[in-house]
Amino acid sequence: MKLEFNYDQLLKLMKDFYILTGIRVVLYDDEYRQLLSWPENDCAFCSAIKQHPELCRKCTESDLHSFHECDSQKKLILYQCHAGLIEAAVPLISNHIIIGYLMFGQIGVADSHPELRSRLQRYVKQYDVTLPSSINDIPLKAIRQIRAAGTIMQAFTSYTLSNETVAFRSQNFTEKLRGYLLSHLSDPLDVDTVAAALGISRSKLYIECSKYLGTGIAEYIRQLRIDRAKELLRDTDKSITEIAADVGFDDYNYFCRVFKKSAGYPAKKYRKLFHVAQDLS
Repeated sequence: MKLEFNYDQLLKLMKDFYILTGIRVVLYDDEYRQLLSWPENDCAFCSAIKQHPELCRKCTESDLHSFHECDSQKKLILYQCHAGLIEAAVPLISNHIIIGYLMFGQIGVADSHPELRSRLQRYVKQYDVTLPSSINDIPLKAIRQIRAAGTIMQAFTSYTLSNETVAFRSQNFTEKLRGYLLSHLSDPLDVDTVAAALGISRSKLYIECSKYLGTGIAEYIRQLRIDRAKELLRDTDKSITEIAADVGFDDYNYFCRVFKKSAGYPAKKYRKLFHVAQDLS
């Protein structure tokens, strides 16, 4: 699924959140791809450990776990990452569908940076990773402060959705879907091919077709094919066999059954009725 967001407005909100809390915030889409962040880069500690393959994998697993928890609970998730830093993720929900996530972190719960450094040193020692010279860019917060930041973040998400700073491009979805299908009606269209062309998953394709088109993807494709067949019957002298192939029906008999069920007439009779109506007009 594709997100549409007002870059300048959202970046300003992220910067304001950072000025207020000192905490980095990141926008992800529903496929867990990072789209925007402030500050732009990870803290020095996270940047360093992501150079280590196993620790990088642990970072990714930690993020995915938070997204999956958001998917399950549909609310703000506060959690401790594999290195012991506190992070949070909150789902962006539009019309009961998760369209993305806002995540904030990485936060240390300690009385001082030397204390935090000691903890992190013990953790990375087993992986033979050297801590960066400074970890002062990791904000230190009490748990109550982190929870307060979470409350602000929830208000942040509500605001961005209500004023459409972040939104799902539903119109773009239907236009892209229709455009792609119309240009490939003669091809053997299947769900995987269509989903890949739109850059979304199979499940998202099913959900969005049901939500925005009120029908399933297979039925929508059939209807587009029949509508195109009607046009060709009215406007061309092509044979019905040719028309069936042009709109993606390899089986002529199957095309005839589907056309009659949809149009109410056999294709041959439909063509005659149209020409009669045209002659009378």
